Amino acid sequence: MAKDKTKPRADLAPRREIEAKLEAEKKAKRRRRLAINWTIAIVIIALAAAGIWGAWSHVKSGEREVSIVGPANAAQLTPPNATGDGLAIAVKADEAAAYSPSLPIPTPMPSDTPTDTPSDAPSDTPGEEGIQNDPPSDSSTDTPTVSPDLPVPTPTANGPYIVDFYVDFQSFSSSGAQTAYGPALTALAGKGDITLRYHFLTSGDTTNANTASSRAAIAAACADTVGKFLPYTQTVLAATPISITSGGLVFGDQKLKVDFPAAAGITGTDLKTFQTCYTQRATSAFISTMSTANQTSAVPGNSTYATGVTTTPVMVAASADTPTIFQTVDIMTDLSNGPSSTSEDTLLTLIANAVNGVTAGS
Repeated sequence: MAKDKTKPRADLAPRREIEAKLEAEKKAKRRRRLAINWTIAIVIIALAAAGIWGAWSHVKSGEREVSIVGPANAAQLTPPNATGDGLAIAVKADEAAAYSPSLPIPTPMPSDTPTDTPSDAPSDTPGEEGIQNDPPSDSSTDTPTVSPDLPVPTPTANGPYIVDFYVDFQSFSSSGAQTAYGPALTALAGKGDITLRYHFLTSGDTTNANTASSRAAIAAACADTVGKFLPYTQTVLAATPISITSGGLVFGDQKLKVDFPAAAGITGTDLKTFQTCYTQRATSAFISTMSTANQTSAVPGNSTYATGVTTTPVMVAASADTPTIFQTVDIMTDLSNGPSSTSEDTLLTLIANAVNGVTAGS
């Protein structure tokens, strides 16, 4: 009888079953290996993407921190105590009185232990910004700017006086002037003996190739929106972290948004308002215009500053009954002897001498 070759041999069935199982296992193993390889690839791609995103975000964060321009939709505002001509921000007498000059100005922050991101480098690596060493301002007796739009107190026989103080937050000399005259200016403004106005110059940004002067001024203007303009301004000037070894200044978010407001007494909802204002750079347009205008506008009646004020610090004063004639107050003589604190009487004498045309030794 012929053999039926269409039927598999009985002894081949188990072998084929084993071969099929082995083949299935091989395919499953290949699928698992492929899945593992894809998973690894996806993880690597994800990590690379996260690294790139992190680096990009870090750069953008650094750029935002040192930028003097806020978000495109951020509304710009004018500080409530800005003078009518936009050249200065005036100090309210009650604010000055509340910020007692009998209390010490906030202690300067150590420059060798910065707590914030470097202000003008888009990275987290601690860095520093250079000091602007201003040429000495002319201390001859002349006349600077006054805003006729600013209400002035009723004049008396010896005053009151209008005092305009020009500073740059990156100027070592401005910081020294603050140390010498800040407490006395505060006391005199609080008593109504003077109307004190701060003019911010930001030329230190150009000198040092950064934006620290502008950002500090923007923050000070924001402090005016919560009634803390004077303490914040004087805190920044007095607490400027100057490193002698490296010659640097650091004005980062940590200091401008946290440390300085705390020292100036900005808390609670006022702190949130201030921080929002600064984060959005809501006063940047005002500060930019103020700096440019001060450097290009003639100080009425003052031949020294007939084309504007381009150096800091500069102090000029006028009698309230003649608010268009400002004379230069001789502060450089005192400063040349060191930034020690000047008494109220001494400063008032300097102001009165300037207004009345009295020169040293006369």
